[in-house]
Amino acid sequence: MGKAILIVILGSIVLLGTLNMNTNRYLNSDTENSVDFYADAHARNIACSMTQMLLSQIADNMAYKTSGTQQSSFFGGNTEYSVSRVLFAGDSLTRVQVTANYMGKARQVTAYCKPGGWTPPFLRGAWTANGNLNQTISDMYIDGRDYKLDGTIVPTNGMYGVSTSVPFVNTYFAAIGGTNNLIDYPMQFPENPNIIEQYNWGGNFPETPDEILGYPEGTLKGIAQSKVSGSQYVTNVSSLVFPLSGVTYVDLPANSSVDLDLKYVSSTANKGILIVHAPNRSSKVNHLKSEYPNKTNSIPFKGIIITDYSFHHHLNILGAVLQLSPNLELSKICNGNKDHWVHFSREAIINATEVVAKNSKYSGNNNWGGDNVYAGLGPRRYHVKYWYE
Repeated sequence: MGKAILIVILGSIVLLGTLNMNTNRYLNSDTENSVDFYADAHARNIACSMTQMLLSQIADNMAYKTSGTQQSSFFGGNTEYSVSRVLFAGDSLTRVQVTANYMGKARQVTAYCKPGGWTPPFLRGAWTANGNLNQTISDMYIDGRDYKLDGTIVPTNGMYGVSTSVPFVNTYFAAIGGTNNLIDYPMQFPENPNIIEQYNWGGNFPETPDEILGYPEGTLKGIAQSKVSGSQYVTNVSSLVFPLSGVTYVDLPANSSVDLDLKYVSSTANKGILIVHAPNRSSKVNHLKSEYPNKTNSIPFKGIIITDYSFHHHLNILGAVLQLSPNLELSKICNGNKDHWVHFSREAIINATEVVAKNSKYSGNNNWGGDNVYAGLGPRRYHVKYWYE
């Protein structure tokens, strides 16, 4: 009896010892796997983060490139990176190559990118201003939902219908729509209050066209003077050649007043970035129109229209409008333009800003963006065409 018990006890000890050894082995293996998984994931995070930072630096200065491979400590690991110009897939691109090492694990990211258009974060709605818009909006159709060039709406991708720094009162029964918090609101009167924004710029509202795009002063004027992509620089509206494209810069003397008719040529749309500006935001466009061949079905201007002050807007716009002056119309009445509209369009805006991105050494608003999710790091402002890990 005693011998049998002793055998059972000894067997149990051997069994428990074996189980304990196996458990420890499995625990050690699982711990090693967990450490390896964490190290691999962190190495990937380091590589991706470093790539993002380099893309942001390129977006701020598109001439940036490295002299060979550089090294840097980053997030507890080490990186080797390079930025170079290469021919890839038949296109001239910027290549960003990053290798990250962390706890013996290495991950690599290679991104191929090029300058492209973007939606400037100062555009907060189909119509953005720093002054009173009650008279200016009149009875137009204003829609901040995102329209493609073919007229279809991209759901939940738009902006406010109207964004201004003072209270807005829809005095003349304009039909206004827009997008807020990923919810689309159709054009209607009275408009849904969610698509009207009174925004506190805190003194940061742009005072010049270049500031809208985050560019050094003179950049847009220089592109217009270069005539690239049909760009024009004029000091008199009578000197404009239609159709407009690229950057059209109407540089007026202080306190000038003009009328501007965007004429059609062979039913070709005017497009790009149209600027009418004078020192101290003092120019006035008393009438801005484009009504040929007929009022109702006028071919829209496609892109961004930037004025100091403008009134009597008898044209259709696919893109956005921004007015620089805080002193907009307070007394004149402009009934009768209910046959025209402004539809926010990222596609039209991106096409317009692509010209300036490709013909300057900059690409976007230098990371300024406030609470606008469409500004920020490099990929928002410098287009990544290929990404490999």
